[in-house]
Amino acid sequence: MIEGIENFIRAIEFSGPAYIPAVLEVDLDWLIDKDEGKRRYCLDLKSQFRTDLLDDLDVAVYYLDLNKDQQLRRWRDEWNTGWEDDGHGARPVRYPLSDGYEALRGFSFPDQASTERFRPAEIALQERCGRYARASIWFTLFERLWMLRGFSNMLMDPYLHQSDFFDLRDRLVEHNLGVIDQWLARGVNAVFFSDDWGTQRGLLIQPDDWRKYYRDAYKRLFDRVHAGGAHVWMHLCGNIMSILPDLIDIGLDVLNPVQPQAMDIKELGKHFSGKLCFNGGVDVQGTMISSTPDEVKTEVDELIETFGAHNGGYIGGTSHSIMPETPLDNVIALYEAFLQYQNI
Repeated sequence: MIEGIENFIRAIEFSGPAYIPAVLEVDLDWLIDKDEGKRRYCLDLKSQFRTDLLDDLDVAVYYLDLNKDQQLRRWRDEWNTGWEDDGHGARPVRYPLSDGYEALRGFSFPDQASTERFRPAEIALQERCGRYARASIWFTLFERLWMLRGFSNMLMDPYLHQSDFFDLRDRLVEHNLGVIDQWLARGVNAVFFSDDWGTQRGLLIQPDDWRKYYRDAYKRLFDRVHAGGAHVWMHLCGNIMSILPDLIDIGLDVLNPVQPQAMDIKELGKHFSGKLCFNGGVDVQGTMISSTPDEVKTEVDELIETFGAHNGGYIGGTSHSIMPETPLDNVIALYEAFLQYQNI
């Protein structure tokens, strides 16, 4: 029997996977639909999926701040960015370098080589049992930059403070290269980056500016991963169609997620199927909420036909997190649809 590692590699490298791998994360407790019978059936279906992926490999550190208001959770990460969550999602609210680049003089980057931070991951890797191991460097570059400087500042910095911007960007790249080396030394199969560059309509900045200020930085990161024999995955929300050829050119192996309300699935398939492995695509904004179970299954079939027709090239999943108003019947349909492609 083919192990999960080999099947993932076959899917990503267009070399004939034995079945369609799938990465489905559904928080049943978050759903408004609480039908106990349907919940139990969902859990039964979930247990039938092949456990091919080891993906809980993240070494980020967070510190919970004291807070008397139980309706508002506050914390800070190891970069000293402050976060809040009022029950509707976490968001950064305090930025350690927002007052100016002068603050860099007294600012320390986290120690990426600390053995303590990698110990839980090492234990998990020792127990991987043939699974494909995907390690994370979340908030990789652009997001980490604006989480340090503030979003508006970071949009303007390449134009107003170019020298300081390049210095901070390159320091962050060097930091991430060190983390990549730590993951590669531990034998992971992939490094999963994340930077949300798209809105529903297009890129946050002009594509030529992205190429000028960010493309080569990502290439350095991707090249290091490939030099270590691993795959490059990247989470990029929104419509990033204008820079997708660049990302492919510099070595992106797997794009996550695929958002059909931001990028046209048929256009993606027409231009990029067979050149890039796609992960995701089942529409959580529309189909999963308001369509019928049969329509959910049809969408799964269409995604596999569009992206997986090149001897691989598709890893099952949704366009993002399942929304609270999603009916359990549609979650059941999602599971059933992908399960039929896992039974070999």
